[in-house]
Formats: sequence, structure tokens, C-alpha cells
Amino acid sequence: MSSKKSNYNIQNDTKERERLDLQHTFIKHGFNGNFAAPVDQILRSGARVLDVGCGSGIWILELAEEYPNSHFIGIDMAPVVLKDKQPDNVEFITHNVLHGLPFEDNLFDYVFARFLTGAYKKNQWKEIAIPEYTRVAKSTGWVELMECDIMLKCNSKDNSKEFDLLIKALVDLGDASNTYSNAASEVKGFLEEGNRYNNINSLEKRLPVGPMGEKVADMGVEDFQKIWKLCKTFLIPLMQVSEEEYDAICESANQYLKTIGAKWVFLRAWGQKV
Repeated sequence: MSSKKSNYNIQNDTKERERLDLQHTFIKHGFNGNFAAPVDQILRSGARVLDVGCGSGIWILELAEEYPNSHFIGIDMAPVVLKDKQPDNVEFITHNVLHGLPFEDNLFDYVFARFLTGAYKKNQWKEIAIPEYTRVAKSTGWVELMECDIMLKCNSKDNSKEFDLLIKALVDLGDASNTYSNAASEVKGFLEEGNRYNNINSLEKRLPVGPMGEKVADMGVEDFQKIWKLCKTFLIPLMQVSEEEYDAICESANQYLKTIGAKWVFLRAWGQKV
């Protein structure tokens, strides 16, 4: 197996946790819910749920309140910092998934993992991540993956030069780390390989980013504004520009999104363990 250090290229701090909360709300509005797998009744009855790469913990906290009979465990490389008291049916563990999940086999009714394209190298999805998700899921348990593509689908053929520069830099950053920049188009295939799952399904959404007169579109613009800032230290040397030049490029790209807009491709894929 390859190196098991984190591949994540966004600084993990308070600002990133705030961005993750914003992105969560953006996705929840865009998909009209927190999950797509058919697990509502299981959660109401009482299930054991694992959130891999739980980030700020917002997904778990919302579900823990909605489904008090279920027990939720979140795992992430960075400690989860909560503003309020941790619910009794929630547990957070600090751990690098690339070292293997610290759980016994066949433990969880539902395993959920999203936005980990920057955390895994391409080979680590098939060699570590998917096998580990499968191992800890119960027989007939559900695994749901969610990822997005870095390349936005712009609303105009006349793209902003500055916007294109930033997107290209993000793709180049992923290539340099050997991670997927188009993970949304890959995740269903991860579940289909190896005959590990039945009842595999997927749901793609192209969520608005920009002037569509929708709250979700405004959140999409804000999310990208935060991404530019959080990736600044990585992208400046890659783009070979000064800090002032980088800030000007970002401002131009932000104005493009606000006035022209784009669509951001997200995909959920889920399957039931054999």
C-alpha cells in the first residue's frame, strides 16, 4: 500500500469547519435531505451509524437529533470541536482512516462517507477505503458515498480567464497529489466492483452556483470563495503568482460566479452489502 499520510490540501482549522458547515447546508438544500440510501426506518428503529471523515460533525448532530434511537459515531483525522454539549447518542473518534477503521467486522447498519476525494490517493479508494467500509458494515447494511467534481459546468461559453486559472490550479493540485478531481463520476463504480453490494443506486445533482435567485446558489458562491482562501498557501506557488496577484484573481473569479454562474456536479451512490 502507498503512504498513509493525509493527502488533504485544505487547512483544517476553524475557518475550514465553518466552510464545511456551509457546504453541508448547501448540499442539504440541494438534495432536499441528508441522505439518499433507504435507511429512514432503520434509523427510526435504532441503528448503529458511522460517518467517515465527519469534519465539523454537523451531519451526525442533525441526524442524532432526528433519530434519537440510533447511535452515531463520527471519525476524522482532526478532533471535532462542538459549541454545545455532545448528545448522548453521539461519539467522535480522532483517527486516520488510512490506518484502517478501528472497529470490528459487521458492526454498522449504515456507513456514510462524503467529500473525501482530497483525503485518498486514487489507489487508496480501492485498496483501503472501500474494503474498510465494507468490512465494518453489517451484512445487508448500507454504504453511501458522496463526492463532487472540481470542474464546474459554467453557464457561459465565455469563461472568466481568472476563474479558469483557479479551477485548473485545483485540478493540478489534485493531480500532483494523485487524487481524483472528478470523484463524482467514480464513486458508483467503486461500489460496483468486486460484487460486494446489491441494490446499487445513484443520484446526481447539478447544484447552482451564482445568480439563479436561489439561496442555495448564493451558498455555492460563498463556498467557493472560502475554498480559494483556504487553498491559498497551496495554490500560490503552483500558479507562480504573488499574494496580491492571487487575491486579484480570486476577486475576479468571485465576480464571475456572482454574475454568470455555474453548476456544481454532486453525486450520491449507495449500495447494500451482500
